[in-house]
Amino acid sequence: MSAVPRFVGAAAACAGVGIWLGLREPTTRLTFLSVGQGDCAVLQHDGRTILVDAGPTSGSFDAGARVVLPKLRSMGVERVDLLLLTHPDSDHLGGAGAVLRAFPGARIAIPGTFREHPQLKAYLAQWKLRPESVVWLGARTEGRVGAFTLSVVCPPPGQADNDGSAMVRITAGDAGAVLTGDAPSDVERKAAAEGDWSAQVVNAGHHGSRSSTSAAWLREVRPEWVVVSCGRDNRYGHPSPEVLERVARAGAKLARTDREGDVAFELSGGRWLRVP
Repeated sequence: MSAVPRFVGAAAACAGVGIWLGLREPTTRLTFLSVGQGDCAVLQHDGRTILVDAGPTSGSFDAGARVVLPKLRSMGVERVDLLLLTHPDSDHLGGAGAVLRAFPGARIAIPGTFREHPQLKAYLAQWKLRPESVVWLGARTEGRVGAFTLSVVCPPPGQADNDGSAMVRITAGDAGAVLTGDAPSDVERKAAAEGDWSAQVVNAGHHGSRSSTSAAWLREVRPEWVVVSCGRDNRYGHPSPEVLERVARAGAKLARTDREGDVAFELSGGRWLRVP
């Protein structure tokens, strides 16, 4: 991967920005919350907390208020430092309003390609956020979170919602994790051609849809664990049989939030260790 700009502040413009977070306490955990048919991953490291997506909203159900916040409190989270939203679909950002109300000091970062997205504009207005208060991510962004490097790649402007999903890689030595929102296989292919995406843990793209988590992507990432975040008995049939077969052929272990609830890993010996 070519040199990338660094996180430098909360209101930086689309040209890549960076968020530098300090060190406090030893426990490091990566948790994929069971939020139904949606996504929310939580990185806790040295007293800092980063969320990638915030769960869904649909009808009267707000996963942010009813699931994410209670779980964050049970995990001992007292502050959210960064909320990174991969793309504007409601199953990824619907719960963000509740999170931002509970943690008003959280910085929010979104791919700059969606700055004029009508649905996203409506959400920002609902959350009472001015566009200039958002960290609009450029094509490549990199920053440090304690011992971890946070790298984000955003497809160019003009992409459809899923195709514009931010591709996130969080690494500290061998403890790597990759999250790709709803990015389809052609976006995975382009990302693989431009950088190193190897990681111990990968979140299956688009909740285990057959259009993501291709065999080529699994060869690129070489994960030990593939985590599928999806709702029980969801109407989409996620995860698809094709993805389950690809994961098995890749020799990776599978974890599913629809069957197992929250899927958590702790940093141990420089690697992610699955924990109850």
